[in-house]
Amino acid sequence: MGYANLSKFAYVRSRQHQALAGFVLATALSVIFAGKVSAASVPESSITPNQVIKDGVSLQLEMSQSMQEGAEARFTLSLRDAASTRPIRNVRPIAWVDGHDGQTQGEENSEQACRRKVASFIGGDLLHAPALSLNAYYVLAMNEDNSISVINPQTGFGGSKLLTMVILHGPGQDWLLTPEQNLWVSQPQVDEVALVDTRNWQVKTHVPVSGHPRQMAQRPGAQQVWVLTDDGVTVLASTNGQVLAAIKTGLGNHTIAFSDDGKSAFVSNATDNSISLIDAGCLKKLADINGGIKPVAMAWSSKAQLLYVAHEGDGQIIAFDVAGKQAASIKALPGIFTIRFTPDGRYGFVLNPQKNKLDLLDTATSQIVQGADITHGPDQVTFSDRMAYIRRRHSEIVQLVPLDAIAHNIQAGQPLALASVSNGQKAFDKGRSAASLADTTVMVPNGAAALLANPADRTIYYYQEGMSAPAGSFRNYGHEPRAVLVLDHSLQERQPGLYQASTRLPKAGNYQVVFYLDSPRMLHCFPITVQADPSKPPATRYAVTLAGTTPTLSKGENQNLQFAIRDAVSGQTQTGIPDLQVLLFNTTGAQLQVDAHEQKNGDYVISFAPPVSGHYYVYFQAASLGMSWNQSARLVLTVK
Repeated sequence: MGYANLSKFAYVRSRQHQALAGFVLATALSVIFAGKVSAASVPESSITPNQVIKDGVSLQLEMSQSMQEGAEARFTLSLRDAASTRPIRNVRPIAWVDGHDGQTQGEENSEQACRRKVASFIGGDLLHAPALSLNAYYVLAMNEDNSISVINPQTGFGGSKLLTMVILHGPGQDWLLTPEQNLWVSQPQVDEVALVDTRNWQVKTHVPVSGHPRQMAQRPGAQQVWVLTDDGVTVLASTNGQVLAAIKTGLGNHTIAFSDDGKSAFVSNATDNSISLIDAGCLKKLADINGGIKPVAMAWSSKAQLLYVAHEGDGQIIAFDVAGKQAASIKALPGIFTIRFTPDGRYGFVLNPQKNKLDLLDTATSQIVQGADITHGPDQVTFSDRMAYIRRRHSEIVQLVPLDAIAHNIQAGQPLALASVSNGQKAFDKGRSAASLADTTVMVPNGAAALLANPADRTIYYYQEGMSAPAGSFRNYGHEPRAVLVLDHSLQERQPGLYQASTRLPKAGNYQVVFYLDSPRMLHCFPITVQADPSKPPATRYAVTLAGTTPTLSKGENQNLQFAIRDAVSGQTQTGIPDLQVLLFNTTGAQLQVDAHEQKNGDYVISFAPPVSGHYYVYFQAASLGMSWNQSARLVLTVK
């Protein structure tokens, strides 16, 4: 299945919570069109420009004070039970920002018009795409060269879904996304760490960090990024990259872990066979703690409130408390490479690629309570709420362990439940470049699904939990995706009942915030206005809307396309345009330029016969309006 289908799978799965995307889409559209959404069928008991109460649910919209084009704005949607005022929690609303269509204010806000918009957006109508989506997330691929691919998986129409490329000074080795949505990338080949602003995908600064910066970690509760180097750790301010400290530890490759409160940091020193205990508040090393031979992996268990250190040399797993005192020692086989804990902190997954072994560590007893043989070098594990994903470096097969079955398997004395899914055609380590330190598997926001990168295939696969194979895939535009990361810009519940999303505002004009919630059912369109930027020279902006329903276009057949041109701010229809031209071009290079003719009431029409199938981009130009190809709105047509 091509990636053209991936966005629908990801979008519908994560937002509608159904197993079959087609069934969800058909059901949602039939309900919306039939007017069965309770918000549409029950009269509103209370409504203001920014608040509405329907079927006992109160919905209120709040926005940033600055609603100026190009500005970063925050949309907050409050959901409460109207009778009790209790917040409505743990639901998955979806919303868009869409331009008005030139109707009167009353018609524009009618339930029928709002219902049509929701149906169009959920259905992925390419001819009526919203100005902004508040449901977006971006997929980032760390490539083998000095680039990062930024991909929007929920948009695009058969061509490139590549939003942009971030160009660094050197290849990335590890990355870190901070709560402020800043992306940090270590580049050991050039002794730098880059700070990328994810609002505009520009590198804000290149911070020199000597000693081949590699793994990075965010200190809990502090705006600090800790960067491991040859000599120890360099601490940076996460907002601007200011160097706060350079702390020398022991010799050898390092890994890092923090206590839950962020007061204690631990850095392993593989050559010295030691762990450096650091007072993270004072940025000062307190002691070097001796343990086993060649510590290579560490993880803090929130359940046990202990640090577990895995030693490759002798197979020991040693637990330390926050003060560095040894609390337990567990014997495993030499060759350990990875230790990570399940989301609840109870079970530690210990991977040994040399012995092809998975050991399961129970923090309640500090004992290995279960295990499994996993061939082809298991070396990385990532968790969703339901599943553990184990990468095997010499295979394309990913091993899956259902988390909810672990306790039952242990109590019943049964082997671990294992499943597998193919992550492409070639083994992970068959790529041309060396592996990065970052994860090759990442979870999709708000859904039981994952993205799995395969560098050798130059492909990222989309997998829905419970399925036997990936549901879709896309190629990384000729690059090897050595790691994958998701940046979530969708509506999130930041406080009980408060769902927020931030985005950069479109050009000035009148818009609507189109809101839809499946359960409890709620549908409403709020009118908003985006103000013009006074620093920009005044210019008239135009919007193009199709007349009637979306046309069905066929290759080689003469087609009529009818549309209207309106002032994007006032909504006034533009009539009597003598020089309106339309440019259509296909992704294969086919191109048509035709003159438009006015019919009646400001509607214009063109006739054309598309020479090939596929998607056509449509642009408009009229010198009398000062509208050029690159200033006009763009439509997309599909020709079968």
